[in-house]
Amino acid sequence: MTHEECGHVDTSQIATAIDTIRRYVSEITGQAPTDAQIAKALNRYFVLKEICEHIEMQRDNPEW
Repeated sequence: MTHEECGHVDTSQIATAIDTIRRYVSEITGQAPTDAQIAKALNRYFVLKEICEHIEMQRDNPEW
């Protein structure tokens, strides 16, 4: 599915999520991750599966 097929994309929400990842990794490891490290981590099968399951739960429980 392309961005166009998804409709309007609020990129500020994506940016906020990536900033959250950056802050979390910085707190835990003491060093900020690079954009390449974040991108590589987000493309791992396990992460994609977890994100998909989370989205499915949100779809089933919109109030959640």
